[in-house]
Amino acid sequence: MKIDYLVDTNEMMLKDFILLKGVSRSFARRVKLYGKMYINGIDAKNFYLVKKGDLVTLEYSEAMNDEIVTVEADLDILYEDNHIMVINKERGIASQPTRSHQSDNIISLVKAYFIKKGINSNIHLVNRLDFSTSGLLIVAKDGFTHNELSKIEIERKYLALVEGHLEKKEDLINLKIGRIEEGNIRRWVMDSGKEAITSYKVLKEFHSKEYSDASLVDIKLYTGRTHQIRVTFSYLGHPVIGDKLYGKGDDLMLHCYYLKFKDPYSDNYIEVEKKPNWQNYIEINDVFL
Repeated sequence: MKIDYLVDTNEMMLKDFILLKGVSRSFARRVKLYGKMYINGIDAKNFYLVKKGDLVTLEYSEAMNDEIVTVEADLDILYEDNHIMVINKERGIASQPTRSHQSDNIISLVKAYFIKKGINSNIHLVNRLDFSTSGLLIVAKDGFTHNELSKIEIERKYLALVEGHLEKKEDLINLKIGRIEEGNIRRWVMDSGKEAITSYKVLKEFHSKEYSDASLVDIKLYTGRTHQIRVTFSYLGHPVIGDKLYGKGDDLMLHCYYLKFKDPYSDNYIEVEKKPNWQNYIEINDVFL
């Protein structure tokens, strides 16, 4: 991992400049012990002085987790730079390894890609999607970038096909969602839950035997509770079609199609969009293709 900072302040010690840029003390300590620090390409120590216009570089390596199974497969990479990747996850694959998904998970696929590209680092998922949900995932190529992205607001939008027709065609919903009971993956609306804010807009309504009255909904998340969209729309009486946990069926029609967030190393925004390919729903695809 290599991070560059252009000094834009008055003269100060390197260690103080690093903290000023938001680098945690624990990470700065790891760089000092196991990495390298440079000022304008020259080895530097904590007490060295930096001045406006200097280029400060931090170098630190993470050891790849050997316990993660490596799986060779094509990744749908929509954005990549030295620190960040955004990939499109298909339905029916876990985001991270679990007891029942030791090889069919995104991290195993990314590990194979890292090895191929000579990236010796752990894989850090910044956001996660359920096994049955498709869409955009942000991968940080190192722990420091992951930590920086955790401080940044990420704009997330989804498309869902839900049962029936909603009374309000556009709304902002604020609920409290919590785990039903310890050891149960299902969540529901409860007073003891955590705030879950969701907005939606109906894009199209369907009246046909094929869809049994359904609505294509554009959804924006303001919080990131587990199963937030699925619980919210089931609670409203319009579960996401194919949701076996909160509705019926096993072909979940839910896709994260849009992400926007600030690059932690610049003033630029990273914006990625990819609509789902719901091949069995040609009429729906026509709405957003």
